[in-house]
Amino acid sequence: EDAGNCLATVLYPKKKSPPVVSIKCSHTKDQKEIQEEDNRLYQRIRHQSKPITGTNIPDSYGNIEPALEPVWALAVAGSSSIMWEKSTETLGYFLAQVKSVRQWV
Repeated sequence: EDAGNCLATVLYPKKKSPPVVSIKCSHTKDQKEIQEEDNRLYQRIRHQSKPITGTNIPDSYGNIEPALEPVWALAVAGSSSIMWEKSTETLGYFLAQVKSVRQWV
């Protein structure tokens, strides 16, 4: 879901210290509305009768099945931590595709 627009600035010091990150967001939804949407997604995933499974998200053409869009969103959010941690001024990481996923029940 679109929660707003954000601008992040990352400054890489010349010495071996972590980058300085500044993030500014202008929200298009209020916090309560965002939390309600998050809770609806959580409840939907939690109460499914069979586990979510998928492969190659998105496919080779960039398509994502509508039922797997929440899986992709969660993968992007989860991978962002690794991207921030591992990226440098000259090396960046991007999530291209989730090879396979299976929900634990």
